[in-house]
Amino acid sequence: MGKPQSDPRGGRERLITATVGLLSRQGYEATAVKQITTEAAAPMGSFYFHFPGGKEELALAALRQGAEGVDALLTETLARATAPEEGLADCALALADVLTRSDWLDGCPVAATALESIGRSPVLRAAAAEAFERWIATLQHHLVRAGVADAPARSLANAALALLEGAEMLARVQGSAEPLHDAASALRVLARTAIPSVR
Repeated sequence: MGKPQSDPRGGRERLITATVGLLSRQGYEATAVKQITTEAAAPMGSFYFHFPGGKEELALAALRQGAEGVDALLTETLARATAPEEGLADCALALADVLTRSDWLDGCPVAATALESIGRSPVLRAAAAEAFERWIATLQHHLVRAGVADAPARSLANAALALLEGAEMLARVQGSAEPLHDAASALRVLARTAIPSVR
């Protein structure tokens, strides 16, 4: 198969970005290659050229880009926190803002694919696990900088991510930011208990 015509907008990047959005809204199984190429305004030949490994290879690239996007959101939110103990709560509120703006459509690009990949795609499952680990490390780093010892910071970061992911799912199903606001309140209490200077 020949190389597709020159694409100044970056056909590969558009395919990945479109896939991130579709995974966020409907997961892996419900996302068809034809839908991806339509969303990306890319010819089918471009898909096969850039991703000879097929849909799984494209989804892997999309998961990695989606993971970077979420990590950037968490990192920026934690950096802007008015106080260290507010950082985790602010992450929940930031996710609530994202969901509200998308009318509850754009959820976590990794979560749905992670569940679908168990027993079906070791490659996507590993990518999802890598994404979760990256986010936990970002939350843990924030807590360690705030004075929490490494081991308890890891445990709290793990719990925080579980709260964020669970609250996001509830918010999407309910069409309400309330679960994420409740998660913010719980995370604020946990952080204040853990951070030495605010006990």
